[in-house]
Amino acid sequence: MEEEQSEFRHWDELLPDVLGLIFTNLSLQELLTIIPCVCKSWRKTVSDPHCWQDIDLDEWSCRWQPHQLDRMLRMLVTRSSGSLRNLHVSGLKNDSIFSFITENAGFLQVLRLPHGKISDSIVEQTTPRLSTVTFLDLSYCPKIGAQAIEAIGKHCKLLVTLCRNMYSPDSAGKVEPEDEANAIAATMPRLKHLELGFHLISTECVLKILSSCPQLEHLVIDGCPQVKLDRKFLKEKYPKLKIVGPHLVKARPDKRFSFAVQRYPVTDFFSGTLWSKLIEL
Repeated sequence: MEEEQSEFRHWDELLPDVLGLIFTNLSLQELLTIIPCVCKSWRKTVSDPHCWQDIDLDEWSCRWQPHQLDRMLRMLVTRSSGSLRNLHVSGLKNDSIFSFITENAGFLQVLRLPHGKISDSIVEQTTPRLSTVTFLDLSYCPKIGAQAIEAIGKHCKLLVTLCRNMYSPDSAGKVEPEDEANAIAATMPRLKHLELGFHLISTECVLKILSSCPQLEHLVIDGCPQVKLDRKFLKEKYPKLKIVGPHLVKARPDKRFSFAVQRYPVTDFFSGTLWSKLIEL
């Protein structure tokens, strides 16, 4: 009987590391509003940096007001205490929050920041802090260009995936639309996955990337009307390479952000006394 009972343990007897591992499978809302209220040991465990190695705010990015997103992001990055490995958040509105991320997440491996308003200058200044990043998504960020891409290539030597898709209006505004692609070819030889949807680049530019990135396995060039590829030649020269595009499809506006207020009204989870409670946890 004693042997049978010893096979089972109460929740409050679980080691904090084990409990923290279980908590990582829960949603952000559960981690912030439910787990801390169960008991003191759970509250302490969920406050541990290891529970915040992966932060995904993408689902909530279009629901919060900019100041709420900024405040929540700062709180969670601070709580990770430098252990952050994976961050996904859309629509960063200013350079200061990007700088804050790079200052407090020195071991990031996956960084997804689509639809952001960050600038070339802040990326150039802070990229040396992102030397551990292997996956980077800066799609639909219209304020950055070749200077930022070149800085990323020089400092992020472990980078194997770069997502830099654009909507055609964003791409059309570039003074030198091929400069970004040329910067990739010059500074990112270890890339395995590259997405350049809706960039106004030429066939020559694409071939330069292929010759400069010998490990490339997947290239996305949807919506690049000036690119004309010889599929037979590419299959013979790059047998492991898979190319998506250039399909001449029309870019769609990003309704997820344009109509965020109408589609996702602010609920009790984001406002009032509960919001204040979250900040205190």
